[in-house]
Amino acid sequence: MTNCNQQDNRQLKALATLFSRSVLRKIFRLLKKVVLCLVIIFSPFIVWVILSLNRELIVVLANWDWLSGAFPRLFVALGEHVNTSEFARGFNEAALGGLLTLFGVIVTVWYYQMVRVQEVTEKRLFVIDELLEELKKNRAVVESITGGKYQKQSPVDNSPGKSIIFVTEAWHKLGGDVALLPRRLHLRLSVLYGCLNRCSEVEDYWKNKATIDRMAGIISDLHKYRCTLSKWEIT
Repeated sequence: MTNCNQQDNRQLKALATLFSRSVLRKIFRLLKKVVLCLVIIFSPFIVWVILSLNRELIVVLANWDWLSGAFPRLFVALGEHVNTSEFARGFNEAALGGLLTLFGVIVTVWYYQMVRVQEVTEKRLFVIDELLEELKKNRAVVESITGGKYQKQSPVDNSPGKSIIFVTEAWHKLGGDVALLPRRLHLRLSVLYGCLNRCSEVEDYWKNKATIDRMAGIISDLHKYRCTLSKWEIT
């Protein structure tokens, strides 16, 4: 009884830890987006404050007795320009032009980044949908084999000179786009399709049964990842 209670406590602690981690990830992700938006909005003001401090620092240095005593000619010429209203006006105009350019660059980069994220997300969704459709067909083939209803005389021809009993056309057509999926999921799919491509006879399925039967878990993970994309990245 004590062992059962200890196991229950460990499971509850593990679930609480996973829940807290997921909550922290969501909070950090939200804070990151908020900070990014604030930086984009207030970046011209921040730069303006920095430039104003630099202007005041130049004025202080130009009027510092010790520096003017060490470099008299330099600071006499510098003081003639720094201590005039034309210097402040010219500095402000240059700073304003630089701020407008900076803000334009920030908005442009942000826009193209958002467009790029949208394009990559849509391509990931397309890859996932194609793979899900193909994996469901292969799952039906597995069910027909295990149920003894598979017709051996109608194999699926996926590549020239080789007939296999499973469908792998979408995997080959997608090519490098499958690398857009998470690394672990991509690795599991590569192993799975490697086994599917080796199954030219029903007996080959039984040889690779341990790997092919993980197809249901991969389908479930693809559905979860698709929901994550739809929730966080699609606008």
